Amino acid sequence: MTRFLIYLFPAVADVILAATMFVCSNRIADAGKSRTEVAMVFAAWAAVYIFSNQILARFVTSRNAAAMMIVANLLFTAIAGVFVLIENIWAIYTAMAVLAVASALFFLPFQIFMKAVEPDQNQGVVRSVAFYTFSWSLGFASGPFIAGFIYQWLGWQWCFAFTGLISLLTAFGIQLLKHHAKHHHSEAIVPNQQSCNVEDINYHTMPDIAWLQWAVTGVGCLGSYALLALLPSISVSFAIPKSQVGSMIALLYVVQALVGLSFMRSKIWMFRVLPVIGFTAFGLISITCFGISLLPILNGAELLTVPLRTIGLYVSTAFYGVFSGSFFFGLVFHSLVHPHRSARYVAINEMVVGICGVVGPIMAGTLADRFGFSAFPITLIAMITSAMILQFVVLKRLTGIKGI
Repeated sequence: MTRFLIYLFPAVADVILAATMFVCSNRIADAGKSRTEVAMVFAAWAAVYIFSNQILARFVTSRNAAAMMIVANLLFTAIAGVFVLIENIWAIYTAMAVLAVASALFFLPFQIFMKAVEPDQNQGVVRSVAFYTFSWSLGFASGPFIAGFIYQWLGWQWCFAFTGLISLLTAFGIQLLKHHAKHHHSEAIVPNQQSCNVEDINYHTMPDIAWLQWAVTGVGCLGSYALLALLPSISVSFAIPKSQVGSMIALLYVVQALVGLSFMRSKIWMFRVLPVIGFTAFGLISITCFGISLLPILNGAELLTVPLRTIGLYVSTAFYGVFSGSFFFGLVFHSLVHPHRSARYVAINEMVVGICGVVGPIMAGTLADRFGFSAFPITLIAMITSAMILQFVVLKRLTGIKGI
């Protein structure tokens, strides 16, 4: 049973990653830098992460995966120490780039390691995707939540003391549990035929609409990264405490985790018009609420009080968590169910998410600097509406397929 403890590793890694992003972006916002400069924290990480994954994919195997994960956590610890020492904004971006390399050293090898630990386990692709979505989302939720309170009450330096400590503990845990991995000659992460069946549903006969999910996830990820990038600047502009901003981000990912887990017994809603459109509608409502919560101060008069703005932002992030839980589940699901292209599709998934991690924060920060906070919500509302129309047109054509 101890082998199941390995699933704590990616959750802890996401705590480290999310907490570091939260602290660095808030440090830059507190220094009075522009919204674009704040947003660049996320873009600097995402750009290097894409590149690092492409290189590491050529070297990682089940035999060296655990060692790479240990090195990654030692790097996490070292980088935490560096973040305490640096003050210059460009040095923060450089450290974020190094953090991206460490992230790739962990997350890519972990997939190989997990497969080696349970090479013969077959619980169905839907259940696996649901559990994975729950696990990493909960980890990413915890980072800003914990860091927000530490930042406010003890100071940002103690946030890195926390991440450095749990990095060391994770490295030790990997060393203890690495013996569970069973090495195989084939390293490809491709699900077998049985794993694509849930009860009497054979997903091999379903239409391949992974491309549609890439489009929707692209729009959704732009919004996710934009929210993460803008909230520190919003905190400074509207005097919202750091702890509450951390809680907002945590709420988004907790809801995302619970929504992902709720899909564990899903069958074919992923191919139906109304459920899919319904989940995307949560994103549309969320960003509309987000825009209203950021109504500007006119002639020195507050159109909304701070408590009302805060409540609106909480509602917005919770609703967006419903949307993101659905599109992240769909992203992994539509990639893994394909009988022959799973590995290729998973690689495209990483590329889509990574590119959005670069474009989303830069776009959000630039629009906010030039036109105010309301500019990005308006832009994203148009993009989500277009995605809903595309979903409706494509999925409506599938209604004639048996079982849909």
